[in-house]
Amino acid sequence: MRQQFLPITELDQALPYKRLRDASWDFKGIPASSGIYAIHPYPAMFHFGIVRRVIREFSQVGDWVLDPFMGSGVAATESLLHQRAFVGYDLNPLAIHIAKVRTTPLPVAAIKLSCEHLYQHYREAAPEFIPTGPNLHYWFDDSTVQQLSRLHTAIRRLAETDPEVERFFWVSFSEAVRICSLSDEQEFKLVRRKTRSPSDVWSIFARVVWKNIAAIAHLSNARALFPMRMHCADFLHAEEDLEPNRFDLVITSPPYGDSRTTVAYGQFSRLSLWWLGMSNVSDLDKRMLGSRRQPIARDLPSPTLYAVLDELAHRDLKRAEEVFGFYADLFAAIQRIAPLVKRGKHVFFLVGNRRVKGIELPTDKICADLFESQGYQHVRTYVRSISNKRMPVENSPTNIPGQRETTMRYEYLVHLQRMR
Repeated sequence: MRQQFLPITELDQALPYKRLRDASWDFKGIPASSGIYAIHPYPAMFHFGIVRRVIREFSQVGDWVLDPFMGSGVAATESLLHQRAFVGYDLNPLAIHIAKVRTTPLPVAAIKLSCEHLYQHYREAAPEFIPTGPNLHYWFDDSTVQQLSRLHTAIRRLAETDPEVERFFWVSFSEAVRICSLSDEQEFKLVRRKTRSPSDVWSIFARVVWKNIAAIAHLSNARALFPMRMHCADFLHAEEDLEPNRFDLVITSPPYGDSRTTVAYGQFSRLSLWWLGMSNVSDLDKRMLGSRRQPIARDLPSPTLYAVLDELAHRDLKRAEEVFGFYADLFAAIQRIAPLVKRGKHVFFLVGNRRVKGIELPTDKICADLFESQGYQHVRTYVRSISNKRMPVENSPTNIPGQRETTMRYEYLVHLQRMR
C-alpha cells in the first residue's frame, strides 16, 4: 500500500519527535458532525476525515479494523462504508447505541411511517416511566418530565417497529432529552442553565427525527459485507474478538486524560442514560482510563513520561500521581493492543497533549515510547489543528490576574508499525 506523504511546506513543518505539522489533516471548514455523523452529538468526536484517510491508505477491502475506544462509532461507520470488518469497544452504552444507528442502513419510508404511528401513540399515552436518577427535577421541569415520560411510553408501545428502527427512535429520544433538559447544550459537562422556556417535547423530538432521517440517507448505498462487532465493555478486561495477530489496522482516539479534568463522557451521557433506563451505569467517569490515582512507580518504559512526572511532582505530588494513574492505564491498553496486530501492519493513535500545572504532557511521544517497548516502530506523528472543536485559545486555571495558559490547539496522530 503506497504511503501518500505530502511535501513539507510553510504549514507542513518538520518538528521534534518525528512530528510533522501537516495541514492536510486539519479538515478545516468540514464539521466532524457532517453527514451520518449528524446523528446525536458526542464529546470530542473523532473527525471522520482522519479515519477515512487512514482506512483508505493503510487497509484493504475485507481487512479487520479495531478501535478499542470507539466512542460513537466513527471508525465503525467508515469501516462499513469502505467494506472493512470491524471490532470496537466502549464502556458507554449510549455510545454503542449511537454507533449502531450510524452503521445500520434503514429504509427512510419505514421510519417515516413508524413516526406517524408513534405520534398517534404519543397523543394517547400516559406517563408511565419516570427515571430514578437523583435531582431529576433540577435538570427537568415538571411539564418536560411528563412529556418525556409519555414519549417514552409511546416508543415502547410501537410494537410493529423492528429492533433497528426502534433503536433509531431511542437515539433520537436521547438527543431530544438533552435539548429539553435544563442543562446547557453547549457544554459537555452538566451545567444548569439559569433560565429556560418550557419545552414542547414532541416538536423537539420530531425535529431531531427529521434531521436524523436526512443523515441516515448517507447510508443508502452501504452494505454490511463483513462483520461489524461493537461491544459495550471495558477494553482492558475484554476477551471477545481479541485473538492475537488478527487485525490489519488499529485506529483509535483514547481519552486525553482522566474524565474529571478532560472530557467528561459520563456527565455528557448521564441524563440520556437515566431516561433510557440505564441509571446503573451513570458512574462511567469513575471507570475510564485514569480514574484512579496511583503512587508513581518506575516501571513504565518511557523516559519522557518520568521527566515530566518528576517536574510535576515537585509542584504537586497528588496531581503527579493522578497523571501517572492515567498513563499506567494507557500502557495497560497498549500492552493489550500490541499482540493483536499482524506483523508489518499499522496502528494510529490520535491524542492531545494537555497541560497540568503549567506543564505540557507530551502524550504523543509517551505513546511512541510505550509502543516501541512492545516491538513497534514509530513511523511519524502528524500534527493537526483542532479547528472544529469548541476550545478557548487561553484560559486562567490559577485565577491569578495575568497568569494564563494556552489550551490544546493541536492533536497528534501517532503512526506506528508492528515490527516483531
